[in-house]
Order: sequence, then structure tokens, then C-alpha cells
Amino acid sequence: MAVSVVLAVIVGGMAGQLRHTVGAAPILAALLWAACFLRKRDVALIGIGAMLIHDAIAGVSVFTVVRVVAMLGVVGVIWAIRVRPTWLSLLSGLVLVAPTYHLLLATGDWVTQFCTQAPHTLPGLAATLMSAFPYFQRSFVSEVLFSAAFLGVYALSGSAVRLWWPAAFPQPISAK
Repeated sequence: MAVSVVLAVIVGGMAGQLRHTVGAAPILAALLWAACFLRKRDVALIGIGAMLIHDAIAGVSVFTVVRVVAMLGVVGVIWAIRVRPTWLSLLSGLVLVAPTYHLLLATGDWVTQFCTQAPHTLPGLAATLMSAFPYFQRSFVSEVLFSAAFLGVYALSGSAVRLWWPAAFPQPISAK
């Protein structure tokens, strides 16, 4: 549980400082990483906690509710697909999670008219979804990079522990 809280604070703080200026969103990458190694409830705690910390830094608004609902949708998708710590699993998870998140955000924007002010019609929804596409492209690239960074940090930390504290890993039993 402590790992979840620390990860939520770190990732939420990073996302709050970036403020989506370059479309950087480390929260989805952290959720995929957490799904590989932590319990389901920890994934939900990280997602909701990081999003609330992000909004506390960037500014709480009506859109905070939309972001939390979108994050719950992402957590549901992550629970359903059962992400594992392999590149194929992480990338396929990202291919499913990123569009889900951005589709829910764009739909929430259309409902609340927070950013786009599009009319509540099908063409208005289509216009809102199309206006979110460039942001989705930029953030998808950063999510891939953050996923790689989180998995790299995990691999390096495992190597460091194996090198400096070999007793932490069980030794194979030799048959003589």
C-alpha cells in the first residue's frame, strides 16, 4: 500500500508539473507498470490518487470529475486485460488504454463543454473527438516513452539488488 501511495504522489506530481504542455502523461504508464507488479486495488489507488494530485496542482474544476471517471474506465480496462511485464503486453495494454482514456476525456468534454463548447449533437461529438486527436497522438508517444522508462527503472533496480544483495533472491537447490 505504501508503494502505491508513493507512486501516486510521484506520478501525480510529475503530471501536475507537466500540465499537458507537451502531451506528457506519466499516469497511464504508471498504471500499466503497477498492473504488472501490484494488486488490483493498488492500481485503482494509484490512478485515482495520481489524477487527484495532478488536479490539485494544475487546478481543480468540473473537469476533475471527468478525469476521475476516465481513470476508472482505464483501471477497468487494465483489470480486464491483465497486463504482464513484457514489452508485448505493455504495448498492447497501451494500445487499449490510451484510446479509452482519451475517448472518455473527449466525451466528458463534450458533455460538460469545458474546453470545446461543441453543441450536444452527434456532429458536435464528432467535432470534439476530432479536436482531441492531435493531443492523443502527442500523449501516446510520451506514454510509450514513460512506459519504457518505468520498465527500465524496474529492470535496473532488479539488477542492482541482484548484484549488491544477492541473498534477496532464492538460490536454486543443487542436487549432489
